[in-house]
Amino acid sequence: MLIRIRETFIIVFITFLIILFSILIGITYMQNSIKKSQEADLLLSSDIADHFISAEISLLKLKTAGIAHDLSMSVEGNWLDVLISQEEAHPEFSGMAVLDIERGFLVSSGVLPTPEKLMDDPFVKQAFHGRTVISSTIPSMQEDVVFCLATPIHGSGDRILTVTLERMYFAKKISSFVIWENGHIFIDDSEGTIIANTLSREVWVQNRHNFVRLAQNDKQFESIASVIRRGVNRETGVGYFTIGGVDNICAFRPISGSEEGWFLGVVGHLPESPFRNIDIGLVIVGMVCFFLSITAVIIASIFIRRSLKEAALLKEKAESNSKAKSVFLANMSHEMRTPMNVIVGLTDLMLEEEKPVNVKETLEKINTAGNTLMGLINDVLDISKVEAGRIELMPVQYDVASLLNDIVTLNIIRIEEKPIIFKLDINENMPSSLLGDDLRVKQILNNLLSNAFKYTKEGTVTLSVNCQHDNEYVWVSFYISDTGIGIRKENIEKLFYEFNQVDTRANRKIEGTGLGLSITKKFVEMMGGEISVESEYGKGSTFRVRIRQGFTTDKPIDKDTLESLRSFHYSDKKKRTNEKLLRSDLSYAKVLVVDDFQTNLDVAAGMLRKYKMQVDCVTSGQESIDLITAGTPVYDAIFMDHMMPEMDGIEAVKIIRALGTKYAENIPIVAMTANVVAGNEQMFLDNGFNVFLPKPFNVMLLDSIVQRWVRDKSREKE
Repeated sequence: MLIRIRETFIIVFITFLIILFSILIGITYMQNSIKKSQEADLLLSSDIADHFISAEISLLKLKTAGIAHDLSMSVEGNWLDVLISQEEAHPEFSGMAVLDIERGFLVSSGVLPTPEKLMDDPFVKQAFHGRTVISSTIPSMQEDVVFCLATPIHGSGDRILTVTLERMYFAKKISSFVIWENGHIFIDDSEGTIIANTLSREVWVQNRHNFVRLAQNDKQFESIASVIRRGVNRETGVGYFTIGGVDNICAFRPISGSEEGWFLGVVGHLPESPFRNIDIGLVIVGMVCFFLSITAVIIASIFIRRSLKEAALLKEKAESNSKAKSVFLANMSHEMRTPMNVIVGLTDLMLEEEKPVNVKETLEKINTAGNTLMGLINDVLDISKVEAGRIELMPVQYDVASLLNDIVTLNIIRIEEKPIIFKLDINENMPSSLLGDDLRVKQILNNLLSNAFKYTKEGTVTLSVNCQHDNEYVWVSFYISDTGIGIRKENIEKLFYEFNQVDTRANRKIEGTGLGLSITKKFVEMMGGEISVESEYGKGSTFRVRIRQGFTTDKPIDKDTLESLRSFHYSDKKKRTNEKLLRSDLSYAKVLVVDDFQTNLDVAAGMLRKYKMQVDCVTSGQESIDLITAGTPVYDAIFMDHMMPEMDGIEAVKIIRALGTKYAENIPIVAMTANVVAGNEQMFLDNGFNVFLPKPFNVMLLDSIVQRWVRDKSREKE
């Protein structure tokens, strides 16, 4: 009894020390990680806000130049009529005027700045020299402040057109951005004067609030003023400041579309950080683990003599629950797909932008790692799909050299320290591109090559690639041979059984699930092909695979690339598929995106806005129902998430379809979900959805959906 108490005490004490040390290490690591995550989160938000504001500024300048062009095409006596008609066409402009460099206002309409302030504004003066500009806020004749856009009227001498925007114009434009709980976005001009703020502080804009000037007389504003000064100096970065007793983090950057020196900042209140309770959580987890450990030790000490028969019964019960495990794995894969959609989607968006080389390389590494992890998640899903007997192919046009390079890059590291020579033999007539499910082709080759390296201690592993043309198809043959341990004749027929490993006694040191060859055989057969194996025990094996792929080009892989591949020096210089994608201009279209996860909204909206369409976002099914019930605005399509709290996507779609209006019955609705277990696509189609878009979003699949369900060629002609 005393021995058991003493041993229990020692185990509890050691457990306490381990948990305490783990908590301290965890808190230190998490604090550094949290800081980096917060900064990266807000910097990403500032980039998104910059694209949004820059596009708005460019559009306003384009509209102003268009009005000036109409004036230049009209006689001076009709200019007032032109301004009045343009005010009706552009309700966002609160006033318009034509100025002469000597005489001031020639004709005017609506709300305008005071003539003296307008003529003295340095940006307005630039319009007399041929530039289209936008001013900071200027006092108006109605004792308000307004923005002014100015552009030359070509062919009319020293005359310019000015249009005005009300003071809260840009604040309203960025009001839809959500930064944590009560964070906000601000825009300052080149001197640090506030010209927009999502905190609805109109008085700051009206009084031309400037923290740099305030800090000269009041030191409480010095910390925020230091951040503003960096923005004035056109820096991009992150700063910290305290105001009103609240600590804040601010990511700031120049507005790329502003030639007038504007910059923006994304501010988050640190007490509202999504990561604020992690330290406390770690301590709580540690305490729970400690008490659970004590409980476990006590229980273990009591039942240490439990019979082996009970353990055998538990094992039998665990084996009977294997299908429940598969369901669990499928559900977990769904939960993992949601954050993976953010990682892959946002890096895809950022890789389409111009970035410094080092930044782009980092993004490519993140994107590659994300896609690699997605491959592992997909393998988990394949288990449930194999059991359900439903596996679907997703054909795309792919670059053959890139595919082979990926295969080589992944598998050459499997050689490790073994004395193995890896040979790659590619037919010179191999097409440069094919149409098929390149991910599944990679999976086929990876499964076979990984086995070849796994079961070969020394010698040679060879991958041969050949092809034969058959009208609109290409038959591709792969030969994977090795000089490994080989397979016994009686085991060859068992190779392609599910969850089966042959000769386990001889190969007990070699890990594997026994699922790879079964999945490989199913993929080959789905591609209209066949797989076979020849082997001599003790001398090696050769697997032959023949699959059918779609024809895309007669152009073969060039000789330099072939040589680089064969010598393992191939460098994939092709641009990403989504960089080559030429998106349609759908500026006439308007879509609604519904997702309870804000970052998923950012990904979906970012991808859709590349088509120049208007994208509205809501975070619940009920909000989408309210918008469709109201009938305004009229949307061309809805992108609806599935698993949302309170009301899921299927329930929301059923209610929308049941509204009874033609609009509600016919609007295209896209199922946008990470729930991609076999059979779910048909479930969505049976419940009112028109099409299925899995997460993470595939750029080419998204484009095909937009082309079919959103694009309207008749409206493009208009």
